[in-house]
Amino acid sequence: MADTAMSGSGTTADGDPPLQTAVWRLRSRACWTDAAALLEPHATRDPAAAIQRTALLTERCLYTGEGWTDAEDALRGAEALARTDDERGGAACERG
Repeated sequence: MADTAMSGSGTTADGDPPLQTAVWRLRSRACWTDAAALLEPHATRDPAAAIQRTALLTERCLYTGEGWTDAEDALRGAEALARTDDERGGAACERG
């Protein structure tokens, strides 16, 4: 393999939390449901995690055509949790 293919750690940016690294690895392997499950405990109280979870489930729908109900439920939760303009905007972007 070329050096460029092997450079870096092959994960998210150095210093990212282990949770984000795990989510990134699962997402890169099309394991959207597993990645969303890792975020689920955080998505009940953290708007950023709720929006990220929604994005994962929506991406799964776009690739597989399945799971729209789960994505919609996650989106409604993210919208309900949003308190700032940025959080509301992030949820609105996921709504499309």
